[in-house]
Order: sequence, then C-alpha cells, then structure tokens
Amino acid sequence: MALANTSPIYSKVGSVQGGITLTTAANDYTGQSINNSIVFQADPTNGSFVQRLRFKAAGATGTATVARIYLNEGTLNLASPLSAVSGTPTGTPSTSGGTLQAGTYFAKIQAVDQWGGGTAMSTETASVSVTGTTGSIAWAWTAVTGAAYYRIFVGPVTGGQVIYFTSTTNSYTQTTATINPTSNTPAQGNPSDFLTQNLFYGEISLPNIASASATAAQADIDYPMNFALPPGWHVVVGLGTTVTGGWIVTGLGGLY
Repeated sequence: MALANTSPIYSKVGSVQGGITLTTAANDYTGQSINNSIVFQADPTNGSFVQRLRFKAAGATGTATVARIYLNEGTLNLASPLSAVSGTPTGTPSTSGGTLQAGTYFAKIQAVDQWGGGTAMSTETASVSVTGTTGSIAWAWTAVTGAAYYRIFVGPVTGGQVIYFTSTTNSYTQTTATINPTSNTPAQGNPSDFLTQNLFYGEISLPNIASASATAAQADIDYPMNFALPPGWHVVVGLGTTVTGGWIVTGLGGLY
C-alpha cells in the first residue's frame, strides 16, 4: 500500500518574502498612506499560500504600537522610489484612427514600478485640439529607468484628468475616451484617489522595546494567517504609531 502524500501542497516551493523594516507613520494605520509596505506577494499566475507574518524588533522601537494587516488586490497605494517623468509630455492630434470627439485634451503621465507604486505626476501637457469625431492623439514622454509601465491621465480641461490609460512604453495613442479600468475613476489626476484597494484583515499589538541587547534576544512575534492568497494579491502592513528602531516584518508561505 502506497503512503499518501503528507506534505502540504505548497511545501515544494517555499517562499520567504519581506524583511521590510517598518518605522513610520501613524497614518499608515488607516491603510491609506503611501508608506504602507508590501511584506508578501502572491504568484501572479497561481497564487500562493501565506502561512504567517513574523515581527522582530530591529532595535529600540521607541514606543508600543499596533500593526495592521491588509490584503491588496494588486492596485497598491504605494509611492514609488522611481524618478517622475521629466519635462513636459507632448500630444500629436490626428483626424483619424479613433473615435475621440472634437475638443481640447490635456494629459499628465505617471511612471509605475513593478509593485504597482506610482510616482508623482509629470508636468501637464499643452492643450491638444482634436477636430471631427474620428480623431486620435499620440502621447509621448521621456522614459523613466526602471518603470514597469505608465499611466496616462487625460481630461478635457487643465487640471481635470478624469480618465486614464496604461502603456508599457513611453508613448501611447489614445483612440477613445473610455475609462480604463472601468472600476477606477481618478479625480483630478490624483493617484491617491484610486490607489486605495486595501482590505482590512487583522491587527497585532507590538510592545515597546526600550533597548536592543547583545545578550538577550527579543521575542519572536508571529501573526498566523494560513490561507490561500489569490494570484497577484499582496499582504500589506502599516503601523499605528511612528517607531524609532523599527519592526522587521517577514512573510512566510509557499507557492503552489
């Protein structure tokens, strides 16, 4: 009689992620701050199993705090360390190639990194006039080193970018005015208006560590999760108060 496979389904390909040191800030507790940190990312195709998060004091933390854990469906409310698009993007109109209505259009460009974090907006383009009802606009801008893709925010008035499109290169031909994706409608081209897709999952109290010691180890503080994270989702953590020394957070799990 053959023995059954007693190993967990994810054990063949382990995944240890994070090692992120969290220090600030108090408003991260709400899950909306740009300083929330990714501690685990699911495989983009098959998803992953998340076993637990481990919190370890990096030194004297300075104060007790609460860590809140969020699940993020891939649209991250993080600021990117990438440089913003430099200079002023350009737009070249055409009377063919699309279904843009006649009118004036303005655009701002945002570079996005591999985690989905966006940079500050570029300078707004000069107005681009489209004539007729079958027009299109070829937008172009300076490439940003390390950018995974770009968001092109477009609107009919200056400062009024209310739809956006995406491109993996530093150019994009806009042929329609359809919102992309339709579930998100940024207001005034502000990234924080739509990068807030965090789902509150749980929280854990973290003690004040008065001092680090070479002779006495700090306690390991584990937060159990034990569930399947859908493809492309993230586990994100934010703190309730600013701490000086920081807490190192590591995600433990596995790939399917």
